[in-house]
Amino acid sequence: MLTIEAIQAIGKLNKKLDQGRAVIQIGIIIGGADGNFDKDEKKVVKEACHAVGINPGEFDL
Repeated sequence: MLTIEAIQAIGKLNKKLDQGRAVIQIGIIIGGADGNFDKDEKKVVKEACHAVGINPGEFDL
């Protein structure tokens, strides 16, 4: 789960969709770096999507 501080920092990108998408894509890359993007990692990235105001479905989450 994301910490409050992380959510607040990511949330600053709300309404800055290009930057928000970049952060989400980086999260997906990091989460899958070991070859397994598991449900816990997907949950964290999904929380980040909500923090920046992006529909997680855009990333198949």
